[in-house]
Amino acid sequence: MKTKLYKSTITFEDRQYMNSNDFEIFYYNDKKLLNFGVHKHDNYEIYLYLSGDIQYQVDGKEINLQKGDFFIIPPNVEHGPVKINEETNYKRFVIWLKKDFIESLSKIIPEINYTFNYIEKNKKYNYTMEYIHFNELFGSLLAIWREHTDNNPFKKSMEISLLSTFLIKVNRLIYDYANPIHSQTNTELYTLIFDYINRNITENLTLENIANQFYTSKYHISHMFKENLGISPYQYITKLKLDNCRNAIAAGEPITNVAQKFGFVDYTTFYRAFKKEYGMSPKEYKELHT
Repeated sequence: MKTKLYKSTITFEDRQYMNSNDFEIFYYNDKKLLNFGVHKHDNYEIYLYLSGDIQYQVDGKEINLQKGDFFIIPPNVEHGPVKINEETNYKRFVIWLKKDFIESLSKIIPEINYTFNYIEKNKKYNYTMEYIHFNELFGSLLAIWREHTDNNPFKKSMEISLLSTFLIKVNRLIYDYANPIHSQTNTELYTLIFDYINRNITENLTLENIANQFYTSKYHISHMFKENLGISPYQYITKLKLDNCRNAIAAGEPITNVAQKFGFVDYTTFYRAFKKEYGMSPKEYKELHT
């Protein structure tokens, strides 16, 4: 069976109304937006910035976007790009949600409203995600987009199921943002360990050598990762390596070279890990970005 490739929305749609009664999803990869800037509409918008050189405005506040920026914008709040470097590709995921659709979901999953209530009460619309959280949101949106562009049986039901899971993940991230619980000492050590991992991501990073580097126990590091991220240090390192691989592939580096560079001992292990994380093979991802 021929593998289907998942392409970005071909043409940017400048309409500010929904064609659907529930939700719409867009994946854009373009360089220029003609006659388009700050705007508003009567639906919720969820926006994940992937790449580009963009100055964005939300509710009168201008932001120079960086990878990992994430917005949840209520109805009738002005937002949009105010400056775009047309020499770079502007990539982002966008989801539009009808308010009535969210209310219908909340009858099945009452907690689904948490994020929307929080952002409207606190007028906090933009968040910058850490690597692990960015990857989690990216993977969820990619799964929704794949289902949206497929023609499988029970497609709509699967889309809504995936979207509900995505919104619950968003709830957890916003809840953690609103309820910080970590001590100053642990926060400093946590930051140092993250920095060490990021700077040495091409090295053989084991829990033991990280613990030795910071003169602490393997148990303590594992506990910090579980408490902060809900995953083990090994899982985080693997996800970070895959994120670096994905960026290198999108930049045009050969896939096998990328796998070796970031410490995957064999291609089969890399292939399985990449497909599990992003829902497509390294080759499919390369073709998506060329």
